[in-house]
Amino acid sequence: MNKKGGIQLTELLVLKGMMRNYLLKLIDGYLLIDTSWPKNYKRFLRKIKKYNIQITDIKYLLLTHSHTDHTGFANDLLIESGAKLIVHEKAVPLLRKGVMESEAEPTNRFMRVMFRFVHKIVEASYPEITINDKQIIEIKKDIAISIPKEIGLKGKIIATPGHTNDSISLILEDGRGFVGDLCTNNIWVFIGLGQKPPLNVGLEIVFKSWEKLVTNGVKEIYPAHGKSFPVEKLKIKSEN
Repeated sequence: MNKKGGIQLTELLVLKGMMRNYLLKLIDGYLLIDTSWPKNYKRFLRKIKKYNIQITDIKYLLLTHSHTDHTGFANDLLIESGAKLIVHEKAVPLLRKGVMESEAEPTNRFMRVMFRFVHKIVEASYPEITINDKQIIEIKKDIAISIPKEIGLKGKIIATPGHTNDSISLILEDGRGFVGDLCTNNIWVFIGLGQKPPLNVGLEIVFKSWEKLVTNGVKEIYPAHGKSFPVEKLKIKSEN
């Protein structure tokens, strides 16, 4: 592990693609943040093999929210790895059914037009999560939990609604925050979104969660889509 300001930096492996998979090194194995579309499982296995990582090396899977591009091959991975699942309590019944939360609306006019053409993709289902409840660690609303010491990470997991109602973020002691789609940093920046998510359940809710990132010590944001960026880049404001 490297050090930054006297704090040990957890080893991070980034698997790049349409969305980014983050693998954090544990005392024994890895924690994976999000999966991808169902059809991408074999591609994922090929990617981790290049780093001499076996599927059984993944001890925990954290799903930032219930959208298909983040949960697609979760069930296959959980069954083959035996990993525990970390997820918001609101996502559990959706994962059991293999459906996404559907309350989010496009964030601006461009996204509203675009989603008319990709509506079927957005509404896509995914394989149901079939693991037993003992393998699931649920994150409760407004209750931050410290990462159990046996996992080997120093930090916390908090509920950060905004993109969806079941969104969570992992915040490490060293200031890195893994936020799923609560923030973006890709092509959407150039169509008026800035770092805002393409879909949201209320921009006021998004901004409140951004504020939670700041108050919980996040310095660098790692979104699911796009490169990491400093938290100062967020434009937190009221919509009133």
